[in-house]
Amino acid sequence: MPPFMDRNDAGRQLAGLLAAFRGHDVVLLALPGGGVRVAHEIAARLHVLLDVILVQPLAVARCPDLVYGLLGEEHTLLIDTAAVARGQLGDPEREDTELTQSKILRHSAFSYRGEYPRVSLENRTAVIVDDCLTEPGAVRDACRMARMHGAIRVAVAVPVAGRQALSGLSPYADKIVCLNAPAQSPSAGHWYRDAAPTTSSDIASMLGTNHSAAASDSAAASDSPVGLPPGFDGASRITPASRSTSMRGRWP
Repeated sequence: MPPFMDRNDAGRQLAGLLAAFRGHDVVLLALPGGGVRVAHEIAARLHVLLDVILVQPLAVARCPDLVYGLLGEEHTLLIDTAAVARGQLGDPEREDTELTQSKILRHSAFSYRGEYPRVSLENRTAVIVDDCLTEPGAVRDACRMARMHGAIRVAVAVPVAGRQALSGLSPYADKIVCLNAPAQSPSAGHWYRDAAPTTSSDIASMLGTNHSAAASDSAAASDSPVGLPPGFDGASRITPASRSTSMRGRWP
């Protein structure tokens, strides 16, 4: 029998390990999909803000396997200058790619949040949540983008993740919390009795109960001091990802 009844059950169990992550300076950021159900349950129990984090890898049409950077909301860019040079990528083709991916991001953001803006991460702790981690790429990129959006600390919380995937995340997260870390790459069908897909409308419904609190809290958060949550210790690492005031960074 799978260890979790469903993703809500996984969220309830994971919340027990995240008691230190409370307060207006903590935001749960789910990758769109089943991770939103996990994060929604955690947010309800810890009384913290919830949002999705949207990231698009960037690759031009003639070099589809060469990712030269990441694009986040509000045209936040993280560029791999070495990949740009290696692929001899010109400004026009990059601009075309970034315009196309920006449209995709805006469409996704609207389908999940409607007219609400994303929750501000400035001077906050971001906790990236997914439901079943088989490889580190998407969560790694989310960690990078959270810092680009202003998060001062980034944690990762997952109910189940392969050990190799967790190892790949260690340079990018200050803290990683995981309930189950099997040696073999996990599959949602094995770990969740109910592994039904999570739709865009499901995500919109879960986020809808959270955005009112986010809107009223954002102004107060900017004026409040941010302390170090007990969940972080002195040995925690800061990811090498950089952030600039222009919201354009270079690849770590």
